[in-house]
Amino acid sequence: MRKKTNLLISLLVALMLSGVSFSQTTHDVTVSNFSFSPAELTITVGDAVRWTNVSGTHNVLADNGSFTSGPAAPAPWEYTHTFTAAGNNPYYCEPHGGPGGSGMAGVIIVQNTVSVPEDKLIADMFELYQNYPNPFNPSTKINFAIPNASFVNLKVYDVIGNEIATLVSEEKQAGNYEIDFNAAALSGGIYFYQLRADNFVETRKMTLLK
Repeated sequence: MRKKTNLLISLLVALMLSGVSFSQTTHDVTVSNFSFSPAELTITVGDAVRWTNVSGTHNVLADNGSFTSGPAAPAPWEYTHTFTAAGNNPYYCEPHGGPGGSGMAGVIIVQNTVSVPEDKLIADMFELYQNYPNPFNPSTKINFAIPNASFVNLKVYDVIGNEIATLVSEEKQAGNYEIDFNAAALSGGIYFYQLRADNFVETRKMTLLK
């Protein structure tokens, strides 16, 4: 009787786990010639990405440190990471790139499996993300998230604090937003973009190459 009970419990646990498991797809990124191919990859929550280094000494390191293949190592090697949350995940090769999309870098864009537009998904917190690509020429994308309806200001400034552009200045509902910034009329250099919403203020740096 005890064996049957234990078996029943095991089956119930297995069913519960199978109900929350992801239907996983593995996407491939090739590491070679001081680049990631593709450099920008869009996947869904629960998918995995497999990086395969075919030449050179490289590694994979997330901008925020959330995943890494470890120290740079010579080819060949493979590294696989599963993404369990929606959002942008920029990364780079530590010896040949840097955070923010500089040098040898890429980004994994993870989309929620819920079939609703991304800008309608509820955000958990105020967040201003690093623009991508960065450095850029002449356009880049700026993403931000707000957890509740707020009046939002998103502005661009030069290095001495002059306001260059107002990208958003209006009431926004809770959600995730993506803004295109075209700097074709600006000179190359360092610029800053700032998000203000409720009591939240955050500023990030971006580099325009010309």
